[in-house]
Amino acid sequence: MEQEYIIEYYPPRNAGGQHVGIISKGIKITHIPSGLIAICDVERSQIKNKNIAMGMIEYGLALINYQC
Repeated sequence: MEQEYIIEYYPPRNAGGQHVGIISKGIKITHIPSGLIAICDVERSQIKNKNIAMGMIEYGLALINYQC
């Protein structure tokens, strides 16, 4: 199901601190069939941010399916 997603990485939005700007930690996931977009950069770990964003997408899809 990876073909249904566009995953983009970017530097974190918050300014300052010794860990900012080291690597791209923010993530934006777009679910192509539904058009849902989730953005997360709250964690220092890119994997954790990806998991949070995927959870947001899954929750949004569940809401859409529930309303139908």
